[in-house]
Amino acid sequence: MGAVLLAAGCSGLVGANTKVETEPVAAPTGISQEVIGQTPWPVKTRYAVDLWLHGYAMLASDTSRTPAFRIDYRDAMIVEKNSRSITTRLDDNAEQLRHGLRVNPRLFDGARLALREGSWEEMGNDIAAFLTAGEEAASGKKRPSVLSTWKRTPHPDEETTDMMGALGSIYRTDSDRAWLKLFALSLTDEHSKFYELYWRNQQHALRPVLAAVDSQFSQRYLKQLRSYLRGAQLPTGEIILSLPLGGEGRSILTGQHSVAIGFPQTADSSLDAVYEFAHEAVSDIAEQAVRERISPADFRAGAGAEFESPAKVRGGAMLLQRAIPDLVAGYERHYLSIARVRSGGGDLDSAFVRAFPLRQAIIDGMDQQLDQVSKAAN
Repeated sequence: MGAVLLAAGCSGLVGANTKVETEPVAAPTGISQEVIGQTPWPVKTRYAVDLWLHGYAMLASDTSRTPAFRIDYRDAMIVEKNSRSITTRLDDNAEQLRHGLRVNPRLFDGARLALREGSWEEMGNDIAAFLTAGEEAASGKKRPSVLSTWKRTPHPDEETTDMMGALGSIYRTDSDRAWLKLFALSLTDEHSKFYELYWRNQQHALRPVLAAVDSQFSQRYLKQLRSYLRGAQLPTGEIILSLPLGGEGRSILTGQHSVAIGFPQTADSSLDAVYEFAHEAVSDIAEQAVRERISPADFRAGAGAEFESPAKVRGGAMLLQRAIPDLVAGYERHYLSIARVRSGGGDLDSAFVRAFPLRQAIIDGMDQQLDQVSKAAN
């Protein structure tokens, strides 16, 4: 199994500072995902997604207005682990892994890769296949796998091959792959000693919230978003409620359609999932508008990343203004809260615009694209 192979023999590629795992760690069983609803966009939870994002959340330093992870998440996890006197290899290797992210911030792009996987076991197998292929390419000949407990198939199946390609697009160099191996081994230990039990307990406690999100989204608001989703070529997909995520979700909208958003903390806040889905559903439009409406020089200087985050926030409000205008005020309050900005008793729209400033040219670009999507849907 994937976690077994990672524990059993991956350590050789990351250097002498990494201890060799001597006891295989079993992959989680029976906790891959839960699915609520039979709609074209069912609401789900998935262990592999949460474990992978948990690892990034424990390492990332994010001070943006719309952080990728809940602002209290890392502190809450530290308190939880300390209360049980638990230390894992993710803790032991944290500084080395953070150093890798500082040296190459592009490694953070790997955060969304778990959306491609159905389980942690599958993800472990695909990572091991990728790392072993890298060994063979480097040596110029086929070598026995150092992952001694993993029996490789002669020809990886199509899904594994696709995932290996996705991994290769992010973890390009030897140092990148060494980081990936250390990260995967650290998460295997984190899973075994802490996160599986924590995740199970949270899923049990949040079942009423999961049902409330399904009621709000699948049974109420999805029908009002269907026209946009059809025009944007997103007729079907999946919504994954993820414990670590904040207002800036993680999505794959090309090929498969997977949208991971934060798991609301209470049933009364279940509308937050609708707001964050709108934010993610418009993300491709926002990114395209930024690319088209800033100069090539600005884009090369990194301005694209600076504008993409507020463009997605403003774009989500523009989508709801067209599709579900009654939700716009709640959406704006939600993202002001995430940005830690008080709207006060003044004009909510003005506070929202000030908190997420954006060039008018980019706003115009998103407006035009939303018009095109609307025409395509009709």
